[in-house]
Amino acid sequence: MKNPAWLGDPFAIKNNKIFLTKKVAKRLLAEAQEAFPYEYSALLAGHGATITAYVPMPNSPDKHVFAWDGATFLQALQHIRKNNIQWLGVLHTHPHTPPIPSARDIAGWHYPTLSYWIVGLASAQPAWRVYQWVQDGNSGSFEARDYTLIEAACDDEETTGSSPPKNS
Repeated sequence: MKNPAWLGDPFAIKNNKIFLTKKVAKRLLAEAQEAFPYEYSALLAGHGATITAYVPMPNSPDKHVFAWDGATFLQALQHIRKNNIQWLGVLHTHPHTPPIPSARDIAGWHYPTLSYWIVGLASAQPAWRVYQWVQDGNSGSFEARDYTLIEAACDDEETTGSSPPKNS
């Protein structure tokens, strides 16, 4: 079954290159640092394998996990569809630990063709990592991938969610 147009597949091909605009990276980092010491999260969007937009998600009241309720998640996906972009991944922070997927991150991942970003804020210099899900029989794991920061193209419409979805 083919994915709907709003669901991207930047990692449908193993080792596909993924791109993130500098403008989105800067905004994500600023919002993540503002949320510190709590975990920050966002849905990443754009076209193909280029992330040009994001939808910030509500901060968790827990300093060590991020989670969304179903209504909030569906509202964020609706925002992506409405703006004619594709959902390309998830980003969240590890405010107190390195940007390495935790057991909870691994157990909760259900989107193998999307990118999985973690920004570690535990050291003075934020550490960005992107991962791809690799299925191995009945189990799977994340493998680190390279990414490239790029300038936004002149015709890119950056739809950086003007307000986060509201919890219902």
